[in-house]
Amino acid sequence: MRRWRGRRAVAVIVGLVVGCMAVLVGPGIDAQPVDADLATLLSLPDDEIDEFLVTHEGVIFALLDEHPDEVAEWWGDLGDTARAALIASNPAIVGNLHGVDYASRDEANRARLADRLDAAGKATAAHPDDTRAALLYAALSAIHGATKGTHDPERHLVQLTDDVPPLASVAVGDLDTAQQVTFAVPGMGTYSTDMQLWTVAAENIHRAQGRAGASPDRAVVAWIGYEVPPPGLDATEGSYAARGAPRLSSDILALRAARKGTGLDTVSVIAHSYGTTTAANALAASELDVFSFVMLGSAGVEYRVGSVRSLSAAHVYAGEAAADDKAFLGRVARIDPRTPSFGAMIIGTDGDPSRGLVGVTGHEPVLHSSYNDDPTSKAWTTYDDPVERENLYREHMRSFGYLDTGTESLENAARASSRPVRVPGTSIGPASTPATAG
Repeated sequence: MRRWRGRRAVAVIVGLVVGCMAVLVGPGIDAQPVDADLATLLSLPDDEIDEFLVTHEGVIFALLDEHPDEVAEWWGDLGDTARAALIASNPAIVGNLHGVDYASRDEANRARLADRLDAAGKATAAHPDDTRAALLYAALSAIHGATKGTHDPERHLVQLTDDVPPLASVAVGDLDTAQQVTFAVPGMGTYSTDMQLWTVAAENIHRAQGRAGASPDRAVVAWIGYEVPPPGLDATEGSYAARGAPRLSSDILALRAARKGTGLDTVSVIAHSYGTTTAANALAASELDVFSFVMLGSAGVEYRVGSVRSLSAAHVYAGEAAADDKAFLGRVARIDPRTPSFGAMIIGTDGDPSRGLVGVTGHEPVLHSSYNDDPTSKAWTTYDDPVERENLYREHMRSFGYLDTGTESLENAARASSRPVRVPGTSIGPASTPATAG
């Protein structure tokens, strides 16, 4: 059986690139003149089509990735044997190809992760002073840690790039069947080396949405799909968000293409810190038809966005803890989304004793996990002084990030991103002051 089902692949490609003169493809692959490739492709006899597609697959996949609807149709027409062959032969491509179903992407990415983790481990052992190799190994190990084992709900590795550190996304829940999908977008300092903890944040959102009465068939994507700025002055720059926004838009559109006609009801975005800047750029630039956009500890929205009216979102929320001493630093030249002129609705983050919910104590997105809260883990046993260790552990257990279980912030964000929209116990309505509503 041909890998590409020859003429069917040609038909898809021709439909995508007629009228185009060139394409831009990934690193290490030269740009190819599409019209010349097409002329060559269309002139080939059937028995040579496969060979051409294999030798020019960088160009072909770059084209297909920009057209997830056509990819979804093509992939849907393939039989199980053809799909399995493509996953086995091209896991790095299939695992990130927009329009491919997410179970196939997960299978491809897990295979690719295993190979890369093995190679990175050997490289680190052979060159222990190579910081780049160590960074890659740490990130791949964190991604593996976030996806290994049995989880309820199940976790799926739906993105894994070749960057160092790699970009990656882990879905908590089934993206192929979910009626409600939420993208959790991180801010400064949250890298794929933090994938285990960011996936805990996504799982916290998933569970809180269940408590809010969301559909049981839902998924939350721990999306580290862009290069985030490091903590500090870089978070005041717009370049990271400018590069990240198209990636977020592309992934949301890819979800809609892969799920077309299969019961996807709502897509929402919950973003933290600089992630709010990135997500706002995406929602202002593309018609993403998002149900709810929740901003927590925002580093600010670019002035050119203006107000919620510029965002492709039916509902827009913002919340910031009184104890957050970092978010304002990103707003030197950006809009605070809690200002009345911007028009977001305010959600409480400082605690609600009537609901047994605690307040956020700083700027961090999430602090607690089974590992971080275990006093016998290496997070704490590396401290030699038992008094220091005990004091630090006590302080940790009294500290809470925006997406930690038990916080007002998490519960309100979960309710705001699910139907119904109303958030009981908080001031949900047009912001009247920049202060957090309680």
